Amino acid sequence: MKKLIAAAILALGAAAQAQQTPGTSQPVDWTTMTLTADVNLPAYTAWEKIGGNDWCGIAKYLDIQKCEINSGKGELGSVRTINGSIVEIAVARTPYSYTYAQPFTPIFYHGTLAVEPTDASHSKIVYTLIWNQTAVGDKAAQAAARESRRQRFQAAVDKMAAAANAN
Repeated sequence: MKKLIAAAILALGAAAQAQQTPGTSQPVDWTTMTLTADVNLPAYTAWEKIGGNDWCGIAKYLDIQKCEINSGKGELGSVRTINGSIVEIAVARTPYSYTYAQPFTPIFYHGTLAVEPTDASHSKIVYTLIWNQTAVGDKAAQAAARESRRQRFQAAVDKMAAAANAN
């Protein structure tokens, strides 16, 4: 498993370097998206209620059929496989957030799930996505991909907020 993590980290670095090098076949056209929902709980309670410490907990909110933990438990360097083929590596972690990367995709996709405090008794779920949309296709295909992700991930954030706000 350590070899898989090492290979994935090397691939992450190579993919980032290739996309940042002028004259490569894949130009950089990063797009980002931030989706939010308010929660009537402190951040620590909301994080626990949405299963933030469960490395495959996101599966129920995104209607993922299969999430397998290949290594770790969600800490930095943990690896999970989504639906048998999408490899995700935890590349950052805080007490109420994690960031993952999909190093083996042509769009070099990353996502961050976080719960941020807004005051002592309220918080906000924040899901941020970033990817290189060049490989998606023309402008129409890119717009369709953005809208599809916006709908899918906002629905997931709304489900998380409903779960957190439930008694």
